Amino acid sequence: MDNPAAGKTSGALPFSPYEFMIAGRFVGATRKDGGVALIAIISFIGVALAVAALITVMSVMNGFRTQLYEQLLGAQPHVYVDARVMTPDDVSELVVELEAMPGVESADPVVQGQVMAVSDRYETVIQVLAVEPSDLAQMELVTQGETAGSLTGIIAGSLGRFGSGRYGGNGIVLGRGVARQLGVSIDDRVTFITTAMRNTPAGSIPTQKAYYVDAIISTGVSTIDDALAFMPLEQGNLFFQKNGVVDLIQIRLDDPMLSASFVAPIQERAGVNSSVFDFTGQNPAFFDALQMERSMMRLLLSVVIGITAMNIIGGLVMLVKVKSGDIAILRTVGATRASIMRIFLLVGATIGMLGTLCGIILGVVLVLNIGPIQDVLNALTGGPVFDPSVYYLYRIPAELDVGEIFFVSIFGLIMSLAVTVIPAWLASRLDPVEALRYE
Repeated sequence: MDNPAAGKTSGALPFSPYEFMIAGRFVGATRKDGGVALIAIISFIGVALAVAALITVMSVMNGFRTQLYEQLLGAQPHVYVDARVMTPDDVSELVVELEAMPGVESADPVVQGQVMAVSDRYETVIQVLAVEPSDLAQMELVTQGETAGSLTGIIAGSLGRFGSGRYGGNGIVLGRGVARQLGVSIDDRVTFITTAMRNTPAGSIPTQKAYYVDAIISTGVSTIDDALAFMPLEQGNLFFQKNGVVDLIQIRLDDPMLSASFVAPIQERAGVNSSVFDFTGQNPAFFDALQMERSMMRLLLSVVIGITAMNIIGGLVMLVKVKSGDIAILRTVGATRASIMRIFLLVGATIGMLGTLCGIILGVVLVLNIGPIQDVLNALTGGPVFDPSVYYLYRIPAELDVGEIFFVSIFGLIMSLAVTVIPAWLASRLDPVEALRYE
C-alpha cells in the first residue's frame, strides 16, 4: 500500500501544503502542550512590543528632528557664499544669477559682526546680522508666525518700522534670549559697541550707537535666540564700516534637505575665490551627533527585537521535545530531514511574522494617537509630561517613516528565521528509533 506522506514529500517543492498544515497544528495551542503554547504566546507578545517600541521611538525621533530642522532653518539660510572678496557689483550680479537657479527660493546679501549690546542695566555679547528689511519679512520663521505646537516667530512688536528712516533707521530686532538677558522690551534703548575704531577729535574710539527695539523674535532654538539680533543692511554696512562690501550671500532653497547638492553648482557660479557651504557646515558636530543618535537608537532597539526573538528558541526546543514522537512518525512515513526542518522554520517564522505584524499595527496606532496619549498621561500625572517651556513644543512630535516600517518588518522576519534555524536543525536530526522507543 502506498504511503500518503511519502507520496507528498517525493519530489515536492520546499514549503509544500502539508508542511504548512503540520506547522499550523504545531503552532496551535492544545491542553497537552499548554506550556509550549504559553512560551509561543510570550515570544509573540515580546516581538510585538519590541517592534511597536522601535516604530514609536523612531517616529518620535523623526518628529523631533523635523521640528528642529524647521525651527533651525526658519532662522538661518540653507547655503552660504563667502562674499568678502567680491565687489558690490559682483554681489548684485551673483544674487540675480542665484535667484534664477531652479530650486532656489531667495539669495540675500548679509553683513555680520559681533558687538557688545548694552542696556540700562545689563550687557552681553551677541552676533548681529544686517539684512534687507524685505528679506527679513519674507523669512519663513516670520511669515509662519506663531503656529500651533510651537513658540516661534515674532513674539513682541512688529517689523512695520524696521528699515525705515535715514540709512535704514535705528530699529533692531532681538532674539528672545537676548532681550531677556538685557532686560529690554519693545521701544527700549540698546547700545551696540564694536571693536572697529573710528577717528574723532579726541582720538580713536570704539564704534558705538544707540538703537531701539522694534521686535523680539523666537526661533525655538536657544543657541540662536540667546545670541542673535538683526539690523537693516544699510545701517549695518555703515555701522561695521564695510564700505558697500557684504560678508555673505545667504541662500534659501525650496527643499533644505537638498542643500548639499547645491554647493557644487553655486561654487561654480561664485568662483574659486569664494567658499560655499551648506547649513550643516555651520555646525557639523551638531548635525553629526543628530545622525549618530538616530543610528544608535535604531541599533539599540533592533537589539531589543533580537533579544525578544530569542524567546522563540526556547519555545521551539520545548516543542521539539514534546513533539518528538510525532516527528519520528513523520520520518517513518517518508518525511525527509529537510522537510522536518522546514516545518519548524515555518513555526518560528509564523510566530515572528505575526508578532512583527501586530507590533507594526500597534506602533502605527500609538504614533497616530500620540496627542491623546499625551493628554491621558498629563491627566494621570497631574502635570505636563512634555513641558513646552523647555522644548518650545506643545505636543510630542511624531512622524511615521514608511522606510522605517519596512526596515522593522524585514528585520523582525529575518531575526525570527535566524533564531529558528538551530531548533529546526535539531528537530531534523532526531533519530526516529530513539524517539519511538519509549512511546
